Amino acid sequence: MNFSIAGLKIEVDGMDVLPQQMFNLRPFVSVTDDAAEPICKIKCGCRLATAVGHPSLTSSFDGKTLSLWLLPGRNVVALRLGYHGTTYHLEASCDWLHVRTDCTADTLAGSIALGDFIMISFIYSSAYHDTVLIHASCVAVGSSAAVFVGPSGIGKSTHSNLWLRYVAGSRLLNDDQPALRVHNGDVMVYGTPWSGKTHCYRNESARVSNIFVMAQAKRNEAVRLDGPNSFCALIDMTSLIKSDIASFTRISGTVAAIASRVGIYKLYNRADREAVETSHAICLQSYNKEK
Repeated sequence: MNFSIAGLKIEVDGMDVLPQQMFNLRPFVSVTDDAAEPICKIKCGCRLATAVGHPSLTSSFDGKTLSLWLLPGRNVVALRLGYHGTTYHLEASCDWLHVRTDCTADTLAGSIALGDFIMISFIYSSAYHDTVLIHASCVAVGSSAAVFVGPSGIGKSTHSNLWLRYVAGSRLLNDDQPALRVHNGDVMVYGTPWSGKTHCYRNESARVSNIFVMAQAKRNEAVRLDGPNSFCALIDMTSLIKSDIASFTRISGTVAAIASRVGIYKLYNRADREAVETSHAICLQSYNKEK
Protein backbone atom coordinates (compact mmCIF):
# COMPACT_ATOMS: atom_id res chain seq x y z
CA MET A 1 0.00 0.00 0.00
CA ASN A 2 1.26 3.46 -0.90
CA PHE A 3 0.66 6.73 0.91
CA SER A 4 1.15 10.29 -0.31
CA ILE A 5 2.03 12.68 2.52
CA ALA A 6 3.20 16.22 1.77
CA GLY A 7 3.44 15.17 -1.86
CA LEU A 8 5.96 12.46 -0.93
CA LYS A 9 5.44 8.75 -1.42
CA ILE A 10 5.68 6.18 1.40
CA GLU A 11 5.53 2.52 0.40
CA VAL A 12 4.34 -0.07 2.95
CA ASP A 13 4.88 -3.68 1.88
CA GLY A 14 2.77 -6.20 3.79
CA MET A 15 -0.38 -4.12 4.35
CA ASP A 16 -3.04 -4.71 1.71
CA VAL A 17 -6.02 -3.38 3.67
CA LEU A 18 -6.03 -0.33 5.91
CA PRO A 19 -7.42 -1.28 9.35
CA GLN A 20 -10.29 0.78 10.75
CA GLN A 21 -8.15 1.97 13.66
CA MET A 22 -5.73 3.58 11.18
CA PHE A 23 -8.50 5.79 9.79
CA ASN A 24 -6.28 8.88 10.04
CA LEU A 25 -4.20 7.51 7.14
CA ARG A 26 -7.18 6.90 4.85
CA PRO A 27 -7.15 10.29 3.06
CA PHE A 28 -3.47 9.74 2.29
CA VAL A 29 -3.79 6.36 0.59
CA SER A 30 -2.46 6.72 -2.94
CA VAL A 31 -5.05 5.34 -5.33
CA THR A 32 -3.01 5.95 -8.48
CA ASP A 33 -0.01 3.90 -9.54
CA ASP A 34 2.30 6.86 -10.11
CA ALA A 35 5.90 6.49 -11.17
CA ALA A 36 7.29 8.59 -8.33
CA GLU A 37 10.05 6.94 -6.35
CA PRO A 38 9.15 6.44 -2.67
CA ILE A 39 11.17 8.35 -0.11
CA CYS A 40 10.72 5.41 2.27
CA LYS A 41 10.01 1.71 1.77
CA ILE A 42 8.60 -0.04 4.84
CA LYS A 43 8.50 -3.84 4.93
CA CYS A 44 6.24 -5.41 7.57
CA GLY A 45 6.38 -8.78 9.32
CA CYS A 46 10.18 -9.12 9.30
CA ARG A 47 12.27 -11.06 11.79
CA LEU A 48 14.60 -8.62 13.51
CA ALA A 49 17.40 -9.06 15.98
CA THR A 50 16.98 -7.27 19.31
CA ALA A 51 19.32 -4.32 19.80
CA VAL A 52 21.79 -4.60 22.66
CA GLY A 53 23.45 -1.97 24.80
CA HIS A 54 22.09 1.31 26.08
CA PRO A 55 19.82 3.20 23.64
CA SER A 56 20.82 6.61 22.34
CA LEU A 57 17.41 7.98 23.29
CA THR A 58 14.41 6.89 25.38
CA SER A 59 11.11 8.75 25.61
CA SER A 60 7.60 8.02 26.88
CA PHE A 61 4.32 9.28 25.43
CA ASP A 62 0.66 8.19 25.45
CA GLY A 63 1.41 5.09 27.52
CA LYS A 64 4.19 4.03 25.15
CA THR A 65 7.96 3.89 25.57
CA LEU A 66 10.23 4.43 22.58
CA SER A 67 13.93 3.55 22.59
CA LEU A 68 16.32 4.42 19.77
CA TRP A 69 19.75 3.03 18.97
CA LEU A 70 21.94 4.91 16.47
CA LEU A 71 24.25 2.17 15.25
CA PRO A 72 26.87 2.03 12.48
CA GLY A 73 24.96 1.79 9.19
CA ARG A 74 21.50 1.50 10.73
CA ASN A 75 18.98 2.90 13.21
CA VAL A 76 16.99 0.62 15.52
CA VAL A 77 13.75 1.52 17.33
CA ALA A 78 11.89 -0.45 20.01
CA LEU A 79 8.33 0.65 20.81
CA ARG A 80 6.69 -0.80 23.92
CA LEU A 81 2.92 -0.45 24.18
CA GLY A 82 2.42 -0.33 27.94
CA TYR A 83 -1.31 -1.03 27.84
CA HIS A 84 -0.79 -4.08 25.60
CA GLY A 85 2.47 -5.26 27.15
CA THR A 86 3.92 -5.75 23.68
CA THR A 87 7.15 -4.45 22.16
CA TYR A 88 7.64 -3.95 18.43
CA HIS A 89 10.85 -3.21 16.59
CA LEU A 90 12.00 -1.24 13.57
CA GLU A 91 15.30 -1.22 11.73
CA ALA A 92 16.14 1.50 9.20
CA SER A 93 18.99 2.47 6.94
CA CYS A 94 20.72 5.67 7.98
CA ASP A 95 18.83 7.66 5.33
CA TRP A 96 15.52 5.98 6.27
CA LEU A 97 14.90 4.88 2.70
CA HIS A 98 14.75 1.21 3.68
CA VAL A 99 12.78 0.30 6.81
CA ARG A 100 11.92 -3.13 8.22
CA THR A 101 9.60 -3.87 11.13
CA ASP A 102 8.35 -6.99 12.89
CA CYS A 103 4.83 -5.61 13.32
CA THR A 104 1.89 -6.03 10.97
CA ALA A 105 -1.56 -4.47 10.80
CA ASP A 106 -3.29 -7.79 11.56
CA THR A 107 -3.84 -6.99 15.26
CA LEU A 108 -4.88 -3.89 17.16
CA ALA A 109 -1.51 -3.57 18.89
CA GLY A 110 0.35 -4.19 15.64
CA SER A 111 -1.61 -1.55 13.76
CA ILE A 112 -1.01 1.00 16.54
CA ALA A 113 2.74 0.33 16.39
CA LEU A 114 2.76 0.40 12.59
CA GLY A 115 0.99 3.77 12.60
CA ASP A 116 3.69 5.18 14.87
CA PHE A 117 6.44 3.62 12.75
CA ILE A 118 5.00 5.20 9.59
CA MET A 119 5.07 8.61 11.32
CA ILE A 120 8.65 8.13 12.54
CA SER A 121 9.76 6.92 9.11
CA PHE A 122 8.12 9.90 7.43
CA ILE A 123 9.78 12.39 9.78
CA TYR A 124 13.29 11.17 9.09
CA SER A 125 12.98 10.12 5.44
CA SER A 126 11.27 13.40 4.48
CA ALA A 127 14.17 15.27 6.11
CA TYR A 128 16.14 14.32 2.99
CA HIS A 129 13.50 16.03 0.84
CA ASP A 130 13.39 19.55 2.33
CA THR A 131 10.47 18.68 4.62
CA VAL A 132 9.91 18.99 8.37
CA LEU A 133 7.05 17.95 10.63
CA ILE A 134 6.33 20.84 12.99
CA HIS A 135 4.30 21.20 16.19
CA ALA A 136 1.73 23.75 15.03
CA SER A 137 -1.85 24.55 14.13
CA CYS A 138 -2.55 25.74 10.61
CA VAL A 139 -5.43 27.56 8.95
CA ALA A 140 -5.75 28.00 5.19
CA VAL A 141 -7.72 30.61 3.24
CA GLY A 142 -7.79 29.84 -0.44
CA SER A 143 -4.28 28.88 -1.53
CA SER A 144 -2.49 30.63 1.37
CA ALA A 145 -2.06 29.60 5.00
CA ALA A 146 -1.11 30.95 8.40
CA VAL A 147 0.86 28.68 10.73
CA PHE A 148 0.73 29.07 14.52
CA VAL A 149 3.59 27.47 16.47
CA GLY A 150 4.48 27.11 20.13
CA PRO A 151 4.49 24.63 23.00
CA SER A 152 1.37 22.77 24.15
CA GLY A 153 -1.16 24.97 25.91
CA ILE A 154 0.09 28.27 24.48
CA GLY A 155 -3.06 28.90 22.42
CA LYS A 156 -2.35 27.60 18.90
CA SER A 157 -5.66 25.75 18.54
CA THR A 158 -7.55 28.60 20.19
CA HIS A 159 -6.20 31.09 17.66
CA SER A 160 -7.00 28.74 14.77
CA ASN A 161 -10.57 28.41 16.04
CA LEU A 162 -10.84 32.19 16.24
CA TRP A 163 -9.74 32.41 12.60
CA LEU A 164 -12.41 29.87 11.66
CA ARG A 165 -14.97 32.06 13.42
CA TYR A 166 -13.92 35.48 12.16
CA VAL A 167 -12.08 35.03 8.84
CA ALA A 168 -14.42 34.19 5.97
CA GLY A 169 -13.46 31.15 3.93
CA SER A 170 -10.90 29.85 6.41
CA ARG A 171 -10.49 26.12 7.01
CA LEU A 172 -8.40 24.10 9.44
CA LEU A 173 -5.61 22.28 7.62
CA ASN A 174 -4.04 20.55 10.63
CA ASP A 175 -4.16 21.08 14.39
CA ASP A 176 -0.99 19.44 15.68
CA GLN A 177 1.68 18.31 13.23
CA PRO A 178 1.47 19.78 9.73
CA ALA A 179 4.41 19.36 7.38
CA LEU A 180 6.40 22.31 6.03
CA ARG A 181 8.21 21.76 2.74
CA VAL A 182 10.43 23.99 0.64
CA HIS A 183 9.17 23.18 -2.86
CA ASN A 184 9.88 25.02 -6.13
CA GLY A 185 11.10 28.05 -4.19
CA ASP A 186 7.96 28.34 -2.04
CA VAL A 187 7.32 27.24 1.53
CA MET A 188 4.29 24.97 1.47
CA VAL A 189 2.31 23.58 4.38
CA TYR A 190 0.56 20.22 4.15
CA GLY A 191 -2.07 18.46 6.16
CA THR A 192 -0.86 15.15 7.58
CA PRO A 193 -2.35 12.05 9.24
CA TRP A 194 -1.24 13.42 12.62
CA SER A 195 -3.47 16.14 14.06
CA GLY A 196 -3.48 15.49 17.82
CA LYS A 197 -6.87 15.38 19.50
CA THR A 198 -8.55 17.14 16.56
CA HIS A 199 -9.63 14.73 13.83
CA CYS A 200 -8.51 16.89 10.93
CA TYR A 201 -6.78 14.76 8.30
CA ARG A 202 -6.76 16.80 5.11
CA ASN A 203 -4.55 15.71 2.24
CA GLU A 204 -4.27 19.31 1.09
CA SER A 205 -1.60 21.98 0.82
CA ALA A 206 -1.27 25.77 0.78
CA ARG A 207 1.53 28.27 0.42
CA VAL A 208 2.67 29.61 3.79
CA SER A 209 1.91 33.30 4.10
CA ASN A 210 3.32 33.83 7.59
CA ILE A 211 4.31 31.89 10.70
CA PHE A 212 3.31 33.15 14.14
CA VAL A 213 5.05 32.17 17.37
CA MET A 214 2.27 32.30 19.94
CA ALA A 215 2.65 34.16 23.26
CA GLN A 216 -0.12 34.82 25.77
CA ALA A 217 -0.30 38.48 26.76
CA LYS A 218 -2.62 41.27 27.86
CA ARG A 219 -2.20 43.04 24.54
CA ASN A 220 -2.37 42.13 20.88
CA GLU A 221 0.84 42.87 19.03
CA ALA A 222 2.92 41.15 16.36
CA VAL A 223 6.69 41.66 16.36
CA ARG A 224 8.73 40.38 13.43
CA LEU A 225 11.61 38.11 14.42
CA ASP A 226 15.05 38.37 12.87
CA GLY A 227 16.76 35.42 11.18
CA PRO A 228 18.44 33.79 14.22
CA ASN A 229 15.34 34.13 16.42
CA SER A 230 13.12 32.82 13.61
CA PHE A 231 15.36 29.78 13.21
CA CYS A 232 15.45 29.07 16.96
CA ALA A 233 11.66 29.40 17.28
CA LEU A 234 11.09 26.89 14.46
CA ILE A 235 13.80 24.36 15.29
CA ASP A 236 12.38 24.04 18.82
CA MET A 237 9.02 23.04 17.34
CA THR A 238 10.24 20.43 14.86
CA SER A 239 10.28 16.69 15.38
CA LEU A 240 13.92 15.59 15.37
CA ILE A 241 16.58 13.54 17.09
CA LYS A 242 19.41 15.93 17.86
CA SER A 243 21.87 13.09 18.41
CA ASP A 244 21.28 11.85 14.83
CA ILE A 245 23.71 14.20 13.10
CA ALA A 246 22.66 13.27 9.56
CA SER A 247 18.93 14.00 9.95
CA PHE A 248 19.57 16.95 12.27
CA THR A 249 21.77 18.57 9.62
CA ARG A 250 19.06 18.10 6.98
CA ILE A 251 16.23 19.34 9.21
CA SER A 252 18.15 22.39 10.44
CA GLY A 253 19.00 23.27 6.83
CA THR A 254 15.33 23.11 5.86
CA VAL A 255 14.33 25.21 8.88
CA ALA A 256 16.94 27.82 7.91
CA ALA A 257 15.53 27.92 4.36
CA ILE A 258 11.99 28.39 5.71
CA ALA A 259 13.10 31.18 8.04
CA SER A 260 14.74 33.01 5.14
CA ARG A 261 11.65 32.82 2.90
CA VAL A 262 8.71 33.47 5.23
CA GLY A 263 7.94 36.33 7.62
CA ILE A 264 7.92 34.95 11.17
CA TYR A 265 6.31 36.98 13.97
CA LYS A 266 6.00 36.72 17.73
CA LEU A 267 2.27 37.14 18.28
CA TYR A 268 1.47 38.53 21.70
CA ASN A 269 -2.26 38.00 22.05
CA ARG A 270 -5.30 37.97 24.32
CA ALA A 271 -7.07 35.22 22.34
CA ASP A 272 -9.84 37.46 21.05
CA ARG A 273 -11.14 38.85 17.76
CA GLU A 274 -8.62 41.68 17.79
CA ALA A 275 -5.81 39.11 17.95
CA VAL A 276 -7.15 37.54 14.76
CA GLU A 277 -7.35 40.95 13.11
CA THR A 278 -3.68 41.49 14.01
CA SER A 279 -2.41 38.22 12.52
CA HIS A 280 -4.80 38.33 9.56
CA ALA A 281 -3.70 41.86 8.60
CA ILE A 282 -0.08 40.71 8.40
CA CYS A 283 -1.07 37.79 6.16
CA LEU A 284 -2.99 40.13 3.88
CA GLN A 285 0.06 42.40 3.61
CA SER A 286 2.22 39.42 2.66
CA TYR A 287 -0.34 38.28 0.11
CA ASN A 288 -0.60 41.72 -1.51
CA LYS A 289 3.19 42.03 -1.61
CA GLU A 290 3.45 38.68 -3.40
CA LYS A 291 0.94 39.89 -5.99
